[in-house]
Amino acid sequence: MRILLKFILWIIAILIVLIALLEVTGNGHIVSGLRFTYLIGRSGPEIDDRNFFPFDTIATGTPQPWPTSKQYGQLALSDEQVRTLAQWHTVGFVVIKDDSLLFEEYFNGWRDDSVSNSFSMAKSWVSVLTGIALKEGKINNLHTPVGQYLPEFDAIDPCHKDITLWNLLTMSTGLDWSESGANPFSDNAKGYYGKHVRKLAMDQPCREAPGKEFDYISGSTQIMADVLQKLYGAPLNKLVEEKLWKPLGAEHTAYWGKDRKDGDFKAFCCLYATARDFARIGQLWLDSGEWKGTRIVPLDYWKESITPATLMDDRKPNQRYGFYWWLGSVDSMPFYYCRGFRGEYTVVLPQEHLVMVRTGMIHEDRTPDLVPEDVLAYIGVARELARKPVPSAIP
Repeated sequence: MRILLKFILWIIAILIVLIALLEVTGNGHIVSGLRFTYLIGRSGPEIDDRNFFPFDTIATGTPQPWPTSKQYGQLALSDEQVRTLAQWHTVGFVVIKDDSLLFEEYFNGWRDDSVSNSFSMAKSWVSVLTGIALKEGKINNLHTPVGQYLPEFDAIDPCHKDITLWNLLTMSTGLDWSESGANPFSDNAKGYYGKHVRKLAMDQPCREAPGKEFDYISGSTQIMADVLQKLYGAPLNKLVEEKLWKPLGAEHTAYWGKDRKDGDFKAFCCLYATARDFARIGQLWLDSGEWKGTRIVPLDYWKESITPATLMDDRKPNQRYGFYWWLGSVDSMPFYYCRGFRGEYTVVLPQEHLVMVRTGMIHEDRTPDLVPEDVLAYIGVARELARKPVPSAIP
């Protein structure tokens, strides 16, 4: 019995030392990461992580339910379409056509009121908030240095002085953030599982001069959200609530995750909402930044947000990114979309007056012509549904 007790005490002592070592080396997030992944049978972040972390709510105002089209409730997925959606473990699929709800389907116990983690789709919501700040005169010029709004950013490293809001929005800061969804020691992992996300983003050293290369790093959005919160003197959840959630008539309460109870919002990810409500940002952008005739963001900002930023991208001119919006084309038609880690997508096909939202568990890494293969597959399903004729009335 004494031998067993000594063994247990040694194990406890070793664990204490390991945890202390992780904290000292700036990797304390590993403990939280293990607790919410491998110790509960997972291998990484998931769309239902909300209750593992602190969060604040985003309340609704007067809900504006989606009008339903004539085809709503009369369309069904083909066996092939079901296989396509199931291939990547889709849980929610919503199609909006001509401002109306055309089709929705949920899988594996998910429903129309189930909230999913947005992951990096949240970045596009921060883009919209930035456009609103321009419209309201909080920001006058996107080429203003970040340090004008966050003086402490310049004080951390002299190289930060040349980084502008435009650099943040276009992922061209030159900061040395390690963007990885698989590496447990990456800055993404530290931001997601750690307790100091603001400091993590602000403390990033520079790898190269800003404004040259497209280099997707989540720390850019974290800093942009800090700028917006500083300008308005309000937390991120309240900004979304006041500027977007209530004006766009969201139907369900949403949530934004934080690094700790009284800490900072994980602005680069972690907006939890329903698929129907995620679609609202798509409709807003389909309508050129207006919502039911009311302009939410300046037209010029909207145009620039979906125009490839003038940058190099892997030794070629950037063609796939604007202001926290991804860009692509299908059948020579341009589209733009929000994109998240597990294949969360809000896609806008302007020429077909179509908005599509997909939430799920798995994404596809293969990217023909810079657009992930799964995005093109989901677009194909949405377009096929939208082309189906209205069923004839039974005489």
